[in-house]
Amino acid sequence: MKAFGIAALVFAIIGIFPPVIGYFLAGLSGILAFFSAGKGTALGLSAVIINLVNILFLSPSLILFASKEHAVNTTHQEQSMTIFIVLLLIQISALIFFAVKKFLFKNNENTLNEFE
Repeated sequence: MKAFGIAALVFAIIGIFPPVIGYFLAGLSGILAFFSAGKGTALGLSAVIINLVNILFLSPSLILFASKEHAVNTTHQEQSMTIFIVLLLIQISALIFFAVKKFLFKNNENTLNEFE
């Protein structure tokens, strides 16, 4: 679990720098963050936050490609928009997964404490 969190964090940091490959590293990092739930949750959560900042603020080229004003043709725009939405959905679903796991794990701790 912790190894997946470390790998997700490394890919998230490396994904900031390359212009085109960084998007796909952010997606890979988000997928690895799913598997880090448990002991590596903090590392996976930080990787997801870095990925969100990278996708939304640090790499505007994908957003520009997906916009109607800068699109070369409509198929290129649709593909860019699909990539952008999939990358965001990976990160958001990882955040939801962490929240649900934390909520369920917290409830399991409370029920264990009641029996002691």
